[in-house]
Amino acid sequence: MNIVLSADESYARYGAVVMASIIDNAVDPSQVRFFMLTPDMGEETKHRLHAFVEDSGAGIDIIDVDVQTLKGLKVGRFGPAALLRLLMHRYLPDDCARVIYLDCDVLVRSDLSALWAMPLHGHAAAAAMDICNTSISATRPNPDDYFNSGVMLIDLAAWRSRHVGERALAYLEQNGDNAWYPDQDALNHVLAKDCYQLPPEWNFQPTAYRAVKRHYPHLYKHQASLETAVRDPRIVHFIGAVKPWHPTCVHPFQEDFIAYSSHTPWPIDRKTLMSSLSWPERMRRVLKQLKVRRRRRLTAS
Repeated sequence: MNIVLSADESYARYGAVVMASIIDNAVDPSQVRFFMLTPDMGEETKHRLHAFVEDSGAGIDIIDVDVQTLKGLKVGRFGPAALLRLLMHRYLPDDCARVIYLDCDVLVRSDLSALWAMPLHGHAAAAAMDICNTSISATRPNPDDYFNSGVMLIDLAAWRSRHVGERALAYLEQNGDNAWYPDQDALNHVLAKDCYQLPPEWNFQPTAYRAVKRHYPHLYKHQASLETAVRDPRIVHFIGAVKPWHPTCVHPFQEDFIAYSSHTPWPIDRKTLMSSLSWPERMRRVLKQLKVRRRRRLTAS
């Protein structure tokens, strides 16, 4: 099972949490092979990642990517590491016919074998609908047609033969100024008719809580699948500017992310994290805890 992540030096520790959650939930960690694409990662960080992953029985290849081809592309608030997935086909070995791509701000809560085995029905990739920004989704003629690229199952042979990466880069060269989410917008353009839709539990986004409670009209036909996702999210995606390693985070699964960090070389100390909050921030966090706990209880375990 080939799993691809991309991270620079600063995000390596969060990618490690993702890998820890995958390993812990894998029926057989020895069947897991990680590929970490990086534009700039120190040798000490690479060494610590190798030791941590290989001690579990899984495998890891850390691949240095030449980002010169990305120079001049508009990435907005995102760094070049966010675009590395568009280059994966150039760096992954030929025996990688299928891969799971994951962002470094996700948490895996189940064995990924079920996702790995999903049929793609001739499509180059599969991804879940993006529901995080409902104001944008509601204005689309068909909200189902825009997917979130943070979790993708990819037929890498089809990706290569259909030149998905090159076409996405070409799109950004022409439209980068208008792309709010550069790599995601580019992939949505290129894979408009070539992406199979994953159930939302494989990319559980925080808007699902509100969507289930408020019955958004444009998501009405997805109500049942969103309720299933809330009860049993397989992959939690911490979408947004505030991540679980930020003290102001009030995501219901923040504690789970922090707990998994203790399995990595870079454990997050919760007390130290919370001590950085100002008193007004602490009060705001306390006031939100009732909703956080209520949402967390909606998930079975």
